[in-house]
Amino acid sequence: MSSKRSLTGKPVVFGMFLFALMVSIGLWSYWELHTQPFRTLTDQLGDTFPHSNPRVEGGKHGMHKQTPLVLRIVMRVSYDLTLNEQKYQKQVSEILSIAAQSGMLKKYEECEIHLYYQPAEQKPAVRSITISAVDFPKS
Repeated sequence: MSSKRSLTGKPVVFGMFLFALMVSIGLWSYWELHTQPFRTLTDQLGDTFPHSNPRVEGGKHGMHKQTPLVLRIVMRVSYDLTLNEQKYQKQVSEILSIAAQSGMLKKYEECEIHLYYQPAEQKPAVRSITISAVDFPKS
């Protein structure tokens, strides 16, 4: 006769808690390392533009490709982007100025700014602009 031994009770529960703890630590570590370099700029944009839910990230589109280092800023706006050209241009300038003052632009070759307007139950309107380092404001 073969003896089958299975785990039950306390060892299984302990293993499940240990696994959950390891996954939680892994997710927290990844998120901390991924967002920490951009947190100051994200907070500054959020303070300047309330309810904009700014998201800032940076890097290359492909590490193996010869692509420029890009600082990418995505934010929600409360106005229709197609009807307010002056407001759009002013906000882009303010965002770029805040990024320059934070010192983040010094590390990048381009800055992409993506603004989107999401009316209730409609498709979002998105406007994007890419600014090269030669056009960055001086901090």
